[in-house]
This record gives sequence, structure tokens and C-alpha cells, in this order.
Amino acid sequence: MANTQLIQKHLPQALWDIAAQYNIPDQFIEKKAGLVSMLLQSRSIEKPDEKQSWFNLLPMMNDEQIAKLEDILAREKQKLEEIEKKYEEKKIEIKKKYLVKRQEMGYAKKVEDIREAEAKLDEKEDKEAEALLDQI
Repeated sequence: MANTQLIQKHLPQALWDIAAQYNIPDQFIEKKAGLVSMLLQSRSIEKPDEKQSWFNLLPMMNDEQIAKLEDILAREKQKLEEIEKKYEEKKIEIKKKYLVKRQEMGYAKKVEDIREAEAKLDEKEDKEAEALLDQI
């Protein structure tokens, strides 16, 4: 497994436990911590055995291949962030629509309650007026 001291020195704390599950070459933890982080967080390389395969391939890759892999993972991360942002915006939009509908329903309910209260009050006043007229 990967060197715990190097992991804790070079990778974000949130990835320490995840990184400890893999056999990651020390030189990549030290010199390419960003790439290691992206591999650990990649959603397209989801299965543990797939991630380990990439860590096994890293020492065999030349600089150009490593740069391409970094670029691919960076674009994946960017696209996922864009999707999540759109999703959050859509979620906020739906919540606003729901809130407006609820407020409209609440307003309609209040108006109905007021009408009912006024109707009861009118009815009560009519009965009182009739009772007074009957007494006369």
C-alpha cells in the first residue's frame, strides 16, 4: 500500500483514507499529487481495480501521456462541476417555483379563511339583528 507519510504530506486530508487503499508509486505522490488526487476523485474511473490499474500504469507512461491523462481528468472535473452547477441552479429554480405556488396557495387559503370568517360574522350579526327585531 501507499506510504502513509507521503499521503499525509502531499494529498488533501479528505483523500488520506482513500489513497491508503491503493498501491501508489511514491514518486507520483510526491511529484504529481494533483494527478493522484484527480485519479482518486475521478467518477469515470470508479471501480477500485480500475484506479489501481491506472496507478500501476503511471510509471510506464511518458511525460506526454501523463500530461494527456491530467488534461482528460481536469476536463472531466470541470464538466462535472458545470453539470453540478446547472443542477443546483435548476434545483433553486424549482424550489422558487414551488415556494411561489405555496405562497399563492397560502394567500388563497387566507383569503378563503377571511371570507368564511366574514360570512360567519355577517350571519351572526343577521341573527342578532333579527333577535332585536323580534324583541321589539
